[in-house]
Order: sequence, then C-alpha cells, then structure tokens
Amino acid sequence: MKPDPKEDIPMPHPEARKPAGPDGAGLPAPPTPAPNALAERIKELNCLYGISNLFENQGVSLSWIMQRAVELVPAAWQYPKNACARIRIDGREYTSKRFQQTRWRQSAVIELNGDPVGEVEVCYIDAPPACCQGPTFLDEEARLLKAVAERLSKVLWLKRAEDALKESEERYRVLTEQVEEGVALVQDSRFRYVNPAFRRIFHVHSASDIDGGRVHAPPAGEADEIACVYSAVTDEIITAKVEAIHPLTRSNKTSWIQVSHSPITFKGRPALLSTFKDITEIKEQQMAAQRMADQLHDENRALRSSLKERYRLGEIIGRSPAMQEVYERILKAAATDAAVAIFGESGSGKELVARAIHDHSPRKNKPFVAVNCGAVQETLFEREFFGHRKGAFSGAHADAPGYLDMADGGTLFLDEISELTLNMQAKLLRAIEGNGYRPVGATACATSNFRMITASNAALDEKVRDGKMRSDFFYRVQVIQIQIPPLRYRKEDIPLLVEHFIHEIRSFSDITRVPGSALDILTDYHWPGNVRELRNVLQRYATLGSLEFLSPGPEAGTASASEGCHLREAVRNLEQSLISKALRQAGGNRTQAAKLLGISRRALFRKLSSA
Repeated sequence: MKPDPKEDIPMPHPEARKPAGPDGAGLPAPPTPAPNALAERIKELNCLYGISNLFENQGVSLSWIMQRAVELVPAAWQYPKNACARIRIDGREYTSKRFQQTRWRQSAVIELNGDPVGEVEVCYIDAPPACCQGPTFLDEEARLLKAVAERLSKVLWLKRAEDALKESEERYRVLTEQVEEGVALVQDSRFRYVNPAFRRIFHVHSASDIDGGRVHAPPAGEADEIACVYSAVTDEIITAKVEAIHPLTRSNKTSWIQVSHSPITFKGRPALLSTFKDITEIKEQQMAAQRMADQLHDENRALRSSLKERYRLGEIIGRSPAMQEVYERILKAAATDAAVAIFGESGSGKELVARAIHDHSPRKNKPFVAVNCGAVQETLFEREFFGHRKGAFSGAHADAPGYLDMADGGTLFLDEISELTLNMQAKLLRAIEGNGYRPVGATACATSNFRMITASNAALDEKVRDGKMRSDFFYRVQVIQIQIPPLRYRKEDIPLLVEHFIHEIRSFSDITRVPGSALDILTDYHWPGNVRELRNVLQRYATLGSLEFLSPGPEAGTASASEGCHLREAVRNLEQSLISKALRQAGGNRTQAAKLLGISRRALFRKLSSA
C-alpha cells in the first residue's frame, strides 16, 4: 500500500490547534518564543509585503505577478533552502526553483468572492528537523500559508478589476472613435479624453492640443464656444444629467448642437461624460415648420374672415369680384418670400397692396421701406441704395445706411421700377440675387435679408422689347404678379370708398354724407386718376360744396351739391354719354358694354329703351 504522507508529518499539540478568537480569549498562554522568532516574523512580513508590492508595478500581467510571488514564498519558511512552492490558479501553474511535491507539504485554498479559484502549497524537499519546544514549526507555517493565500486572492481581485477596467476603457475608446457624436471625458475640470467628432465640431487639430486643458479656459480650438457649453457644469457640482441646445455661429451661418452632461465615476473618482450631437438639420426643419405653421395660421385667419369683413384688406377698400381676386393674391403672396410685381394705373393703390402683403407676412414686425425710383438720380444710386461709410466723400462725417440696409429683415418696396436705368438695374440685380453690395467707401461687401416688392404703371415686357429693361432683371423682380383693376372697372366699390373718405374728412369738415344725386355722378364718372382722384374730389366737395372734376370730358362736368331741377337732366346726359362711349369701345356689343359700365345687360337695355 502507498504510505499516507500525513502519517510522517509531526502533528501539533491538541491545545495548539484550537482556533483563536478575535482577541485570543480562551487560548492558553503562548510559550516563550524561540530566540530566532523575531527573525522568522520579519521573513513572514517581507513575504506578504513583497507580494502586495508586486501589484504596484504598472502594466504587468497576472502571470508575471504570480511567478514572482511563488519565488518569494520559500524564503519565509523556517528552512528556506529546503523549501519550494507552487501556485495553481486559473488553470495555470507557477513553481519556485527545484519544486517537487513531497510528503512534507502544506496547502491553502485561494478564494475569490467565496469561490475556490486556486491553491498555494509549500513543500520541504527533505524532512525538516523535529522541533520540540513551543508550537510546531508546521503550525506557524500553516497560518502564514493561509495569509499568503488571502494576499494572493486580493492581488487576483485587484488585477482582474484593473484588467476589466482597461478592457472597458479600450472598448469604449474604440466605440467613441467611430461614432458621429462628439464625446469628452472631464475630471477635475480638465479634459481627460476627446474623440475625433468632438475635435471636428470645435476645430481642435489633435487630442494632444486639449488633453489636460481646463474646460473653462480651453487651450485650443473654438475656446469661447467650448467654455460656453461648460459654463454651468463641472464634474464637482453636477449630480444629475443635464441637457441643453447651443447655437454655434460661424461665417454668418448658425449651426446647433445638442449637449448632454452626465456625472459618472472614473477610476474611483467623480467625472463628467459629455456628448455633443449636431442637430442643425433637425433644428432648421423645426424652425421652417414653425414658420410655415405661422404663415398658414395667418393666411387661414385672413381667409376665414366673413364676407362682411372682406370688403377691405388693410387699407384697401372694395368688395367687388375684381377686388376679391386681388385679396386672394395678396394673401397667397404674403405666405411666401417671393418677389412680387404690382401693376396698376396711377392712383389705383399699388403701395397699399404692397403694405398689405408686408403686414400679412412673417416680416410684418420688420421695416417697410418705400422708394420712389423715379426720384433717384443715377449718380447717387449706390449712395442711396447701398449707403456710405464715413469719409467716403466730402461731407460724409458718419456712416449712413442705404435703402437695402434699412430694409434688412423687412420689405423693400420699389415704386415705378421702370424708371431705373439699365446701369442701375445691373447694380441692384447683383444685390438682390444674394451676391451682396458694397457701400460707398467700404472695402468689404455687405448683405441684407429683405423681401422685394415692385410696382409699375407701365407694362414691363414692353420696356424689355424697347431695350429699356434688362431681361434678367425683368424675370427676377416679378415672380408673382398682381394686377389692380382701375376704379372705372369696379364702380360698385365707389359707395364704400366714398363712405370711407367722408369718415376721414370729418376731422376738418362738417360734411357727414354725400347726397344720392351726387353719389350717382361720382359713380358714373370714368375716374382717370382712380382712387386718388376720388379722394381729392371728395375733399374739394367738403370744402367748396360742389363736385368738381379736374379732367372733365364728354362724360363729366361740374355739379353743385345744391342743384335742383337741372341735376336730373345733367345726370341723364352724363349717363347717355357714358353708354355711348361704352358701346363704341365694345364695338356695338351690348353685353361687353354693360360689363364696361359695371351694370347688368338688362339694365343697359332698359336705359337704352328709355332714351
């Protein structure tokens, strides 16, 4: 039979094997230590201290630590030259020099989180001398071996934790190198790591330019913008996740980033993990959607107005079908930012239409700048439209804005645009196409965000054919066209206009109404000066007491407010004159003549039969 190794190992005295309590209570007094006991204790401490120190070496592997630990163990035993050791852990084995397993061995289990993961054992190559005084040597070694196992268990736990942390950091670093979002790790208010996306967002050339730099005074990149996103947070005061959206303005263009700051623990200490996501496209879509919603709201509110309210739009008066069509065009034009061209005879209210477009557009809270192009001299065009800088010419004592500067964010209304020369058109075209303009005396170009509305009482296509207007300018200024009908084509609006102007005139006149006979004359008149002439006629009527027309023809004369029996005859003559003129213009077509007169075909037949 194979001999049992335990039979040859001297066993300790029964009293010596009693477990010790926390304070040694219940144990017999230890015997007087041997003379070399102090030296033995020093060897034990050196062994344990040496094992702990192995972990302090940076970047070493667990195998390196275990191999050197197993070489430290034999030196702590009473007969070191006769001792050898072995550590088995994680399926690997580490041995000291001359290791061989003998019958004189002791072992201890290495545990991790309560589970056995390995073993440490010490063997004497030859039988140790018998020890007769005090506790046996093997009993002291058993305690030391247990302490060594516990120390190795702690080293194993720390090394695994360190390796897990390094592996986690490496995985996280690989991940952050690939993502589109910017990532920054901050500890002690200093940057410890930034990924490539962060460097792109804030124009940092390399990670070394910013690593270790303070977040509130960055050493590289867009320092002011970086400091701004960290202005209210640090890794010392933040206790919960903080999110915000920051605008970044560069080269007159605004971009948006979503910033998220999260408190974390890094290497056992508080830190701040920040992510930065470019949401410019999403933000612009949101703002565009909001602008569209506002525009639709304004347009719908106007379109939902009752028929009673649709007799006017802004300062424009009229409920005729022709004016209802103008109102629809105004509201649709106001919902866009396209250039609008308004056509109509002098005095028909082109500027009122332009103001109505402005007042119903998203630019309604910005300036409305009206310019009479016929009054602008060509030599002063750039100075008037583009402005000038101090010292640009004699008398330029300060910077002065031009029409384009004054209309920034709002609407620029160019009345009688056909009066601009070809040279003036070329200069203005460059500015309105977004290429900017240069104020007189300036070295840099300026830009202005304005919406352009033009007006003309002449057909612009004829100006192009005659070579008085550039074709590219012609197409640029009239994306949307609005034609205002002359007053003679919407005579059903005259009573409304008369009532409106009389209400205004009351402030300086006693007149409160216009008699029906006078209103008939006003309705029958052909109004070459349109609404402006009507207002002037009513002002003279309020002052003089009689209707006087400045451009009388066969259709009109002079009528007094106090005329009696002659008035009916005058009205009848005027009516017949107008009917004759309408028939001539319509080529004898009575239906067309009735339309020109603003009456029904049946009413025209009735008037002709009574003549």
